[in-house]
Amino acid sequence: MKVFLGTFFLVVIVQFNAFAQNEVSFSAELLQEMAQRYSGNSLNWPVLVKLADHDIPNNKFVLTQSDLAQLKSLSETSLIFEKQQSRVKTLISEGATIFAKKEMEYVNSKIADYFIAVNDGDLEKILSIGTELKPATDSLEASLNRNRLVNVQAQLSKKEGKVDKRRGLLSSWLAAIEGDLFQESDAIKTHLESFATLSFTDGSNILINPSTTAVIRKSRIDKLNESSDTEITLVEGGLLSKLSSVGREKSNYILNAGASTTELKSQNFYAENSGDQNVKLTNYDGNANVTANDITITINKNEGTIIQGNNAPLPPIKLLDAPELQTSKRDTIIYSDSFIYAFKPVPKASKYHVQSSQSYNFDENVLDLETNLNRVKIENLALGTTYIKVQSIDKLGLRGPYSETLRVIRNVDTKAPPIFGEQLKGSILFTKKDNFTLQGVTEPDAKVTIDGKPITVSKSGVFSTTIPLTSNDQSLVITSVDNSSNKSEKKVRLVKLTPEILFSITLNGAKITEEVYSSATPITITGKAYPEMEVIISNNDIIKTVKTDSQGRWGVTMSMQEGKLSITLKAVNFEEAFSTKSYIVK
Repeated sequence: MKVFLGTFFLVVIVQFNAFAQNEVSFSAELLQEMAQRYSGNSLNWPVLVKLADHDIPNNKFVLTQSDLAQLKSLSETSLIFEKQQSRVKTLISEGATIFAKKEMEYVNSKIADYFIAVNDGDLEKILSIGTELKPATDSLEASLNRNRLVNVQAQLSKKEGKVDKRRGLLSSWLAAIEGDLFQESDAIKTHLESFATLSFTDGSNILINPSTTAVIRKSRIDKLNESSDTEITLVEGGLLSKLSSVGREKSNYILNAGASTTELKSQNFYAENSGDQNVKLTNYDGNANVTANDITITINKNEGTIIQGNNAPLPPIKLLDAPELQTSKRDTIIYSDSFIYAFKPVPKASKYHVQSSQSYNFDENVLDLETNLNRVKIENLALGTTYIKVQSIDKLGLRGPYSETLRVIRNVDTKAPPIFGEQLKGSILFTKKDNFTLQGVTEPDAKVTIDGKPITVSKSGVFSTTIPLTSNDQSLVITSVDNSSNKSEKKVRLVKLTPEILFSITLNGAKITEEVYSSATPITITGKAYPEMEVIISNNDIIKTVKTDSQGRWGVTMSMQEGKLSITLKAVNFEEAFSTKSYIVK
């Protein structure tokens, strides 16, 4: 279940006169802009695709007056949805994830269903969910108010992989399950490739990295002023503290790591304890007071420090800037299960940490990758949305702030792989040899066959094979099939050119001979070769050019001067002269 903490839609109120038009026509490139204008949000473009009439040859969409009226109701529903999302965010900060878990899961399912309906362009479902979310949020708020006064501070709200718990300081480790409650002196341990999220009553979260052990030293609630007093020790590994705005302002959060103690007044703080008393602390918001060896320093936004052994913390170190993406777009639609994530290099960065997740909050199905390059290939992407972000790491190992989040939406591939190439622009291939080397391009992962024979495809999608001619005129079938079983097919003729066919020419209906007689009166020259050829007739300084028709026929009328008559036939798409024959004009 995904928990959406932030407002996902930016809804604008669309004036009524925008819907008073009879119809609106626009090109496919303006789809997101039109979605913003008529539905209140650019992400609503799948609804426009489903409503609009699609002029496929011109790749244009047309919205009728009826469509615009429906989009007005979508704009209004989006506004209602945003308001309820804001309420949900407030309720989460007040402890809804713990004290009203069942109702919280139901509200989250409605929010998730809403985004699925938007992605599917299902307007009726969007409008239906929009009306259902308010009563569901009302029920969530009522349940929270009934259950809030409990003697529990933290809950294991999410886990992935193997996660253990320990009750008190002397108990044995046991397998932890989602929903487990943690009190003072309880501990949590993640294993390799496992993650966990501890949620606190004020809406704060601690995201625990793989191979990490942490102990809750103190966990108390002041019910009078709704503040909490929390102390956590990071024994080994790494964790990201995400304090809520309420937690940062009203509560006391202490983080111990190695020989250091940090008082957090930050909504985004990362701590890493390698286990050898080498501690790295980075702060991305607000400030944090770090104490070690009786020395206290303050690290502000986008600053970090290192504590080596029992030494005092190093003076605040400015973190490297967040990498910028190579593209200005924040949404990318793909049809394969892999994606090249590229970003601009950051000066002085020793490496980069790339993180992807199917959750907007990066607390589910998290993949961590490190690279020395400014690009990385992310593979095995699931259908739906994957969120990706990157941070720079300096030579000291301090992690800078994350970049903007990129949304990669993997859809089902229904598009057949193309088959194209210089040789394949037409429907006929010409040669004067007894074999022909056929070259083309398709999708890199596609499987190509020619007349059923498999052909090797390079990593760039290029394929090439030599075909022996079994006759002077034969047919070929080129097939390309991608990993989604989409299939495209191209049929071509392979023709071996012979003078007997090329130069079957007549003058005024009589077969041409080696000698032609001049004539001041225009004469008609005709012939029959193959389609997709160009014929060039020159008589001294007179030049005529004509193309063959679909049957290979051609003709031209011209006067004939004494001298030389030259007739050249060449393939249009190959731009290569195949044969020329000359005659004497007397």
